[in-house]
Amino acid sequence: MEQPNLEVLSIKRSHDSSDGQLLQFLRERERTMSGRGLTKIVLNTLRMCWWPFVLKSQGADKNTLRTAVISCVSQLELQIYLLKQLLD
Repeated sequence: MEQPNLEVLSIKRSHDSSDGQLLQFLRERERTMSGRGLTKIVLNTLRMCWWPFVLKSQGADKNTLRTAVISCVSQLELQIYLLKQLLD
């Protein structure tokens, strides 16, 4: 049964490609990552980079846009910190 008004994203990659390895890594760890499923992990990652652009394209007011930008930048800064910890 088709459900109206749903956006569907399907990602298929070869297991031995870098994209496939990334998806497998996330799938194996999705249960330990705050109980999030793979879909939520992917969407949260996309949201960190793109949500303010969506809001701007929808005509969001400056306060809403500012709040979204600050939130996304904070999340990205945390991700950068975690990445840098891999080098230590």
